[in-house]
Parts: sequence; structure tokens; C-alpha cells
Amino acid sequence: MGNRTYLTIRTAPEQQEVLFEGNNSLAYFWLLLLKKKDVEQVRPAFLTLYAAGDTAETAEEQEDTYVDTDIRIPLAEALSNAAAHRPYIEKVYPSLLPLYDDWRTYLASVPSHDQLLYIDLEEFSGFYANVNHFLEELLDFYQHVSANKAYFKPAISDTTGWEAIGRKQFYTYSGHYRNTPEIVDYQQRSLPAKPLSTGYRILIGCWVVFSLALLAAGTYSLGYFRPVWLKALMALLIITPLLLLAVGGLVWLMNKGTKTK
Repeated sequence: MGNRTYLTIRTAPEQQEVLFEGNNSLAYFWLLLLKKKDVEQVRPAFLTLYAAGDTAETAEEQEDTYVDTDIRIPLAEALSNAAAHRPYIEKVYPSLLPLYDDWRTYLASVPSHDQLLYIDLEEFSGFYANVNHFLEELLDFYQHVSANKAYFKPAISDTTGWEAIGRKQFYTYSGHYRNTPEIVDYQQRSLPAKPLSTGYRILIGCWVVFSLALLAAGTYSLGYFRPVWLKALMALLIITPLLLLAVGGLVWLMNKGTKTK
């Protein structure tokens, strides 16, 4: 079945209808309907949900634990946020801009009882070790948006999500939706490298000086060999290992110093 996510509306006071859904995936176009504050507002609900799950002693008690974690946002506000985030798609994902515009127009046309959109990410949060990690990753997405950095894959799974089973309205409306790949090969998103600390900068500087001294000593030692062929042989035996040592050590220090834990 998978861990599902849902973008829904209310068609009646007690009746919800799923517009789009994800299956073991998160549709980042949905987050472009929001701002960071909207994610922060559901943090208490998620913390309550996970706290209740931790104290439940049986599977039945866990299933009976219900906390409403839906993100609610007025439709007009959501569309305004989506319009404000349009330059991000235009700059970072220009090929997705027609799909994004179709999707915004479609959402504006969907009849809603209370003029609210509901985003349910509860099941997807189960992929994370703890709820704070999940919420911080959602908030990290907005940092990438502000910096105009790519974050997700150009596929249905990561953009609009799939139109709900039984619905064909958006599929019929948008040729761009029909022509967008449903998924792309998964690749682990690399974490941003952290800046080098002062300590590592000093260490790297010392290593560079040490490496240059070794290379200078190695080069000087070649003067003791008179035949050209012997100098060439000694250069291969002395200078090459020193170069490999110097470069290898520098790369190791750089990777160690910028590695994100």
C-alpha cells in the first residue's frame, strides 16, 4: 500500500475529496502552496501524535490514537503563495513551469465547500527517525526555494502528486501532466557541505606547506643523479609518490572538514 500523502478539499461539511495523492513520496508543489509558518503550526499536533504513539502499549491503542495533523490553508491564500513561488519554478525548473501553471489554474477552479485546502503528510512522517527531523526537512525545503536551489525530481511523484484514483479532471485538462514522467530513478539527495572550520583551514594550510617542503626536498635530491635516464627514474620513484601523498592528504582533509554529520 505504501505511506500515502493527500491533498484534499471538503465537498460537504463532513465529506472530504482527495484531489492528489502521493505514494511513498512527497509532492513539493504542495509545499509551494504554503509558507514556513504553516508547517510550524502543525508541529504541536505532530509532537502530540508521536508522544501518544510512544505511550501506547498495544497496536490497538496506537491505532485508536487520533490527532489531526492536517495542514489547513485558505484556498485563496494557497494560490497567492503558489503565485509568489512561481519565480522559483521558472528559474530552477523551467521545464515544469507549464505544469505548475496548469496545476494552479486547476486548483482555483475546483469547487470547495469551505474554501480550504487540506494537506495530510502524517503517513509520510513515518519514514523519519523522529518527527522533528521530518518537520525540519520540510522547513529546509523553503531554504532551497529562497536560494533558488534545486531540491526535488521533475516527476509527478515529486511535483503535483498523482491525481486521485477515479479522478480524470486534471489528467484531461493538462497535457503537461500527461507528458510528465511519473517517477525518475531515485538518487540520494546529497546534503549540503558545511563550511570549513578555522581549525581545518589551519590544518590544511600546514599540510600544503609540508607537502611543498617534501616536493622541494624530492626535487633537490634529483640533483645527485647525473645521467638523464636515472634522473627520470628517480623522479618517477620519488616525486610521483610525494605528489600522490600531497594531493590525497589534501582531498581527505577537505572531505573531512566539509562532511555533514
